[in-house]
Amino acid sequence: MTTETTYNYKVVRQFSIMTVVWGIVGMLVGVIIAAQLLWPALNFDIPWLTYSRLRPLHTNAVIFAFGGSALFATSYYVVQRTCQTRLFAGPLAAFTFWGWTLVIVLAAITLPLGITTSKEYAELEWPIDILITLVWVSYAIV
Repeated sequence: MTTETTYNYKVVRQFSIMTVVWGIVGMLVGVIIAAQLLWPALNFDIPWLTYSRLRPLHTNAVIFAFGGSALFATSYYVVQRTCQTRLFAGPLAAFTFWGWTLVIVLAAITLPLGITTSKEYAELEWPIDILITLVWVSYAIV
């Protein structure tokens, strides 16, 4: 008698969709700031649309939102298929998705507003850093 294992593809699908979404958003912001180098007036004298505020958003969106979501999706898929079992903690896997999405949304809000630590590639403020830590610890548990 063989039993068929049902895998948790919901979290894989969610991360895969957000990988595409954040990839498009991050690269679109990159196109906007590249255009601002050619036409500086494209910021329309609005502080949160200046190159210096959008560049950290672009780098964080491409590296952490796009790359991080791709990492989560790939690892959750590969672990289930190679181990031939479901994820250890489904609700915790869902928390990693919603927590990571919240981190990215908070970054997309705070970076253009200039709320940063002014450290390259570590611009997010400490409350967001705590949430990042919680998400990565839960990812390690799953």
